[in-house]
Amino acid sequence: MSGSTNAHLFDSQGRRITYLRLSVTDRCQFRCVYCLPPEGIASLPKSDYLTPEQMERLVRALAEMGVWRLRLTGGEPLLRRDIVSLVARFSSIPRIRDLALTTNGERLPELAADLKAAGLMRVNVSLDSLDPARFRELTLSGSFERVREGIFRALEAGLKVKVNVVAMRGISEAEIDDFVELAYAHPLEVRFIEFMPLCGGGWSREASLPIAGLRSRAAERRRLIRIPRNGEVAESYALAGGKGRVGFIASMTEPFCSTCSRIRVGATGKVRLCLFSKLEYDLKPALAAGADTAELQREIRRAVSRKPASHPWAAVSKKHPRPEESGLIRSVGG
Repeated sequence: MSGSTNAHLFDSQGRRITYLRLSVTDRCQFRCVYCLPPEGIASLPKSDYLTPEQMERLVRALAEMGVWRLRLTGGEPLLRRDIVSLVARFSSIPRIRDLALTTNGERLPELAADLKAAGLMRVNVSLDSLDPARFRELTLSGSFERVREGIFRALEAGLKVKVNVVAMRGISEAEIDDFVELAYAHPLEVRFIEFMPLCGGGWSREASLPIAGLRSRAAERRRLIRIPRNGEVAESYALAGGKGRVGFIASMTEPFCSTCSRIRVGATGKVRLCLFSKLEYDLKPALAAGADTAELQREIRRAVSRKPASHPWAAVSKKHPRPEESGLIRSVGG
């Protein structure tokens, strides 16, 4: 390969890009009501996917440009038979200092230890309900016990674990106490994420639940100690006297676009510059043509230069009272 241009990667707004979310498949065995229609969607031919070698070349090129955080996503990444070897590939890249994976957890019981041994550091498990019947209604899956087992197997393997909970009206209010107690009793973080108008047809304003209310409810349940955010998308809080923490991601009501440091690349090589945008830039032709690192990095810069300043919902978001104002939450050292 020829020499590469490894200066840091910035978008047109001057935001430094340090975080890549790489989808390794579009397939998923769950049919979450807010994500997919019950009948599912047509899967892409596997021949359309980037090869493992192309994925590695892409990650290495981005790592030379200052990207040091990598998260593997899907679809459901654990459906890939080669997921452990993929993790091993990426963990061998010296500049990747944080390697994580988001999963629905159904295959985690048998894979957690192997993923950790391959170099995975963190895992986020999507779990919107702790009630098996409600879980089945939301996911159209009867795998609640396996998902729960996967969380504890991941902890036993030494992985850092976060549990992602999509905040939905009529569901999350009834379960927030149980989720807070889960975090209080175990060394994991439960993160409440605002319901967003993304894929699927299940989103509605009526079903959306502003994070502010859940945050205040959690503060009433247990004393929260705010952890410095340091550019993270989640506001995280330690639970006084407990083993874990809770976090809140308010993409809709408290957008954080001005500090966004991430890009997304789909399984077929298309760069998606914002979670809410359909704007894409295809890197697969360059990868398939055998572009060297410098050429690939030029394509990446061209793509990232089109990253929007904010998502379209940010302009109409409404601020909600912060829990600090009520005196329920204090900061570390406060």
